[in-house]
Amino acid sequence: MKSYFLLLLLLGLSLAENPFSGEDYEAGLIEIAEGDELFYWLVRSRNDKNKDPLVIWLNGGPGSSSELGLFYENGPWKINDDLTLRTNEYSWNEVANVLYLDQPIDVGFSKTEHYNHIPTDEDAIADDFYVFITLFLERFPEYKGRPFYITGESYAGHYIPAMTARIIEKNNSDINIVASAIGNGWVYPRLQYPEYRTFADENELISTLHSYLLKAGFWFCDVLIGTKLKMAAYSHCEFVAESVVGYPPAFNNYDIRDKCEHGCYDFSNLNKLLNLKEVRQAINMDDRKYRSSSSRVFFKMRKDQLDNLSPKVRYSLDNGVGMFIYSGDQDYICNWRGGEAWTNEIFWDGQQRFRAAQYQTWSVDDTPAGEFKQEGQFTFLKFYQAGHLVPMDQPKNALEMFKKFLAREF
Repeated sequence: MKSYFLLLLLLGLSLAENPFSGEDYEAGLIEIAEGDELFYWLVRSRNDKNKDPLVIWLNGGPGSSSELGLFYENGPWKINDDLTLRTNEYSWNEVANVLYLDQPIDVGFSKTEHYNHIPTDEDAIADDFYVFITLFLERFPEYKGRPFYITGESYAGHYIPAMTARIIEKNNSDINIVASAIGNGWVYPRLQYPEYRTFADENELISTLHSYLLKAGFWFCDVLIGTKLKMAAYSHCEFVAESVVGYPPAFNNYDIRDKCEHGCYDFSNLNKLLNLKEVRQAINMDDRKYRSSSSRVFFKMRKDQLDNLSPKVRYSLDNGVGMFIYSGDQDYICNWRGGEAWTNEIFWDGQQRFRAAQYQTWSVDDTPAGEFKQEGQFTFLKFYQAGHLVPMDQPKNALEMFKKFLAREF
């Protein structure tokens, strides 16, 4: 009897010390090559974990940890100022098993012992991801053959098309890829850069003179992208785009409604939380420090940033895998005008019909929440009253959007 009560006491202490109790989750590492480990955090569905789909979530950067999405956007927890947690009723695990992945290696809790193993392009990103997902399915065989989706935002607009295409190429029956979703994505820079001017003009962010200067600046940006001078092109194009924001910033480039009078986004609590001893113990990361971003990854991926990933989107569509593109209408850095531009220019069987399609209003609880157009498996949605981080800005509507995506209505 004494040992029974001791067991209950220890169990009670264990539960009290685990800040994530109340959710069915599992976190860990998968070694994809000698010395290279990717960290994952699986949060199982609150609905039916044995039948609901498996969904990957990826943040961008390049070099940003996906725990940003987990704790600030669409995960089951939100961080309070005192580093305690509160429940997110609009978490995407309401309807799916969601797998947050720190990638490439060296991001978040992921690590490498070899600097030269950090990817420099999307082929390497896709290779590492494919190794990861096959090993993950060996560790969690219950997800083999389950409907599978890849989702993410920002620079994941580079990752996701490459990953989706690689899965299609491998034709592995264990990976039942249905569709992918990209939010405020960086996909086709050559077409997206000129739309900074369009967006800035429409939102009265610049003067008439500045608009003319942008026109000239982005013309030369296009010229440079057409050469092999990738770093010169990137530096020039970014300089022109950032001139709209200014220094100090006139507004938050992730949400033009925020004038940053008291600073722009502050995600510092994420690093504080995930470096607490009890937190790292709860996710089996006792021996390593968490970093929300990796400057090494950003540096290694610098030549990748101007690459056009739209051919991979076309490849997915041509092979029957859906692509859902959505953009918060208050984001500057990956604005909806750029998303509209590149989705119209993808050369695929449905291009002309997609271009000609009329926007339809999407409503939540009889209130307009966005407008979309679609052709077959391809959808573009302009999401109202949201910036770069759509699930953070509009959590309820983002969950409704996610449900429609899983139902293949988007």
